[in-house]
Amino acid sequence: MSQASPYKQPSSPSPLSPKPPRNPAEFPIPQRPSAWELFTTFNSKASGWAGGLRAALSLLIPGTIAWSLGHTDAMLLVAGGAFTVIYGGNLPYRIRLKVMAFSAVLLAACPTIAAWLGKMMWEHLDSGGSHWWLMIAGLYCTFLSGVFTYTQNALRLPPPGGFFIVMVSGGATMIARSDLNPLAIGGWSLFGAFVAVIVGMFPALFNPHGPEQQAIRTLNSAVADFDQDPTPGNYYLARTSLSEAWSALMGAGIVSAGKVIRESQRDLVVQVQRARQQLMAISARTGYVDTDEDFSDTNGMVDPTRIAIPHHQPSVKYRFGRSLNIHSQAELSMEKVVLASLTSCAATIWLGLDRPDWGVITALLILQWGPEKVPGTIRGLHRLLGSVLGIGLFAIAHAFQIGGLPLLFLLAACQFAAEFFIAKNYAFTVIFTTPMALMMGNSLERPLGDVVVDRLAEVCVAVICSFIFLWLWRTTSDAHYHRRLVGHCEAAMGALLGAVLITPPNRALYARRDLQFELLSERKHMMKMINNNSTYARQLWAKHNQLQLTGYTLLDYCNAHEDEDLSLNELNRLAAAVRQLDGA
Repeated sequence: MSQASPYKQPSSPSPLSPKPPRNPAEFPIPQRPSAWELFTTFNSKASGWAGGLRAALSLLIPGTIAWSLGHTDAMLLVAGGAFTVIYGGNLPYRIRLKVMAFSAVLLAACPTIAAWLGKMMWEHLDSGGSHWWLMIAGLYCTFLSGVFTYTQNALRLPPPGGFFIVMVSGGATMIARSDLNPLAIGGWSLFGAFVAVIVGMFPALFNPHGPEQQAIRTLNSAVADFDQDPTPGNYYLARTSLSEAWSALMGAGIVSAGKVIRESQRDLVVQVQRARQQLMAISARTGYVDTDEDFSDTNGMVDPTRIAIPHHQPSVKYRFGRSLNIHSQAELSMEKVVLASLTSCAATIWLGLDRPDWGVITALLILQWGPEKVPGTIRGLHRLLGSVLGIGLFAIAHAFQIGGLPLLFLLAACQFAAEFFIAKNYAFTVIFTTPMALMMGNSLERPLGDVVVDRLAEVCVAVICSFIFLWLWRTTSDAHYHRRLVGHCEAAMGALLGAVLITPPNRALYARRDLQFELLSERKHMMKMINNNSTYARQLWAKHNQLQLTGYTLLDYCNAHEDEDLSLNELNRLAAAVRQLDGA
């Protein structure tokens, strides 16, 4: 459960301290934030200055090199690869390199394929072919959007997801109308990505533990702000910061399997536990019971009421397996993205517009993080507002016919702002990604009036299509999927009981990890249903609480008896608690 505990926490946090028993009836259904709070709340407390600077340099350095060598067109092409540094974000250096390298491959390969398809598309169009040949660009971007949406929801990946990869790929289909070779487009993107990797990893030379230390500073700041001003937004920021701090410690290899692995960095763990303790004390004093899932798309799979050090998420295979269900969030989100994208593409081409990829990008931005109606609607409004302001920014650049190095610096400024706001608020992010997408798609060479009218029309059509599928497509799937999640939780409890029957808890780490994952998945889904299907959520609220209490009782018992062989009486007592769930 994620509600504040009324019990006093221990003065010295310990990963082995069991959670006190709680009565499920204590917890009311969480209050829902207002639409205005959802619209205006920043999703992260983390400072974006360092990341923004890295993003700007990742574009300026390769762009300047390309310009000095006489490849002025390549300044726009390296921008696609420069997005690699955004995917590295503020991750610990231990995993940052892997994430950035994988992103670099995608940011080079996907635009290359897009450019090849775009070249074929424009050859038919320029030779008098039907306007519907533009559907090639729309179908390719839709395919990418569907794959990325499913993957990021199945694996519980954080923002930005596939947004920038699809945006760059869509732009590549437009650039392909020029004489540039598709391999040249991919090559310059790869060059930009290579520089981005170097820029992203460079700070490790000076402070190899910088990201995790910064995550803890952010957590302490967020908790202090919540203490001074206990608003729903500040409560959410503190909880999100706690999740990000634990993720940073896991990524850095400081904690693993619920234990401190690097004793030299134990102080960082103690700081996080102390901040968690303070957060829970403040939330108990203020009576907060709302949830982080109401506010954002961050997949913070951490329960802040838990004293024990969290386990890592299960393997990729395990998480994909859990999403292989017609009612899963990954499946449903993918369906809505694909259907909204295809509908938008068909509608805009029928209207005579020439950027179907813009509709796909809009649908992806609105729907990629799940089928929740209210947050999705807020994302749509963010997209609409951000696009209007972003097109206005592009109009200024177009009016002054900015080119050469001034254009490069403008792109770098937009890159800085995109990274600065990417985890904070969609509306601000879109303001700066919009002119980048337009400039990378050669819109500077078209009449300004046509660009403004066409792009706004495409965004409006895509927002309408996205809202239709958001609100009307398979509205009962969340209830079906919740029943499946409950079954997963009960099966994971049984697996853990079976494991500790023949081995001490410290050798049943996989079973404990999987149970934690299932409990957090069920909790997260239930919190989302409070907005989407409140009637069903209210009916099952007591059972949800009992399920969470029973599961964490098992985990807490394992934490407190790590090296012990459990007696048959102890196992029977724990098994009896699990069996009671069937009656509930």
